[in-house]
Amino acid sequence: MRAAFAGLVDYAGLFPPASLGMAEAVREYDRERRGADRWMLGRFIVAASRLEELGTALESEGLEIPRHDPWRISAVMGVHVPDELSRLNAFRARWDSRGVTLDAIEYKVSSVGQLLTVAEQIPTAYQRYFEVPREGPFGPLVAAIHRVGAEAKVRTGGTTPDLFPAPEQLTAFLIAATSHGTRFKATAGLHHPLRGRYPLTYLPDAESGWMYGFVNLLLATTLLLRSGDGERAQAILEEQDASAIVRDADGYRWGDHHFAWAELASARQRAFTSFGSCSFREPVDELGLPESVA
Repeated sequence: MRAAFAGLVDYAGLFPPASLGMAEAVREYDRERRGADRWMLGRFIVAASRLEELGTALESEGLEIPRHDPWRISAVMGVHVPDELSRLNAFRARWDSRGVTLDAIEYKVSSVGQLLTVAEQIPTAYQRYFEVPREGPFGPLVAAIHRVGAEAKVRTGGTTPDLFPAPEQLTAFLIAATSHGTRFKATAGLHHPLRGRYPLTYLPDAESGWMYGFVNLLLATTLLLRSGDGERAQAILEEQDASAIVRDADGYRWGDHHFAWAELASARQRAFTSFGSCSFREPVDELGLPESVA
């Protein structure tokens, strides 16, 4: 069970709907790194344009970060790659020896041509996640991402209903990723383990909408790796009956399908690497892992 969920949640507290200040986000990430659930915690996500601000906050907080257990940072890059790489290089020169490792980037692409151009500019020393458009085309883009040795990134929601991909779109992405052997991360709209109708922000009068569940996403990905059955995978993504997805000692059951922990852990290694969430506690607490695992 630990292998199925290890490092699953990339912390994106700087981004909506939380939109925390830098110092508060740094303190929150540090607090979770010291907590019992840190094994589920992934990278700290920050816009490349705010890396200098991150460095200032780290120094102001006076955190002691052991070099053998570094913070891992993923930088969301803007469109002008040379400027962004300069920011990344400056941050790494200052922090690599101080327990903070910037080892991943995220960049939004809209075409295969753009992807190939940008991929040539960004060193392969970084783990590179290229975000694909919500409407695709997924096949050519995901195939090209795999060809350049990178990972894909899919946006699974946002703070308004129009930012959520249709189930058919998300399924098409998953089919492309699993068929091409392209690992991917997801971002936005995955605060909850199971699909349901939830508030889209933390405001008292927040609009509600249907949000995907990260357990649904993991099960759908696993099913596609197992059988390539897109119709059934989409049905899992759309499953909104919480009693239909049952966790037992050996894994998860949905209908006549059972997903053992070992198979789910393999799907994490082969395909679904992580998802970005502006809250770490919300998805972890709702998952409700037994004390023997936590």
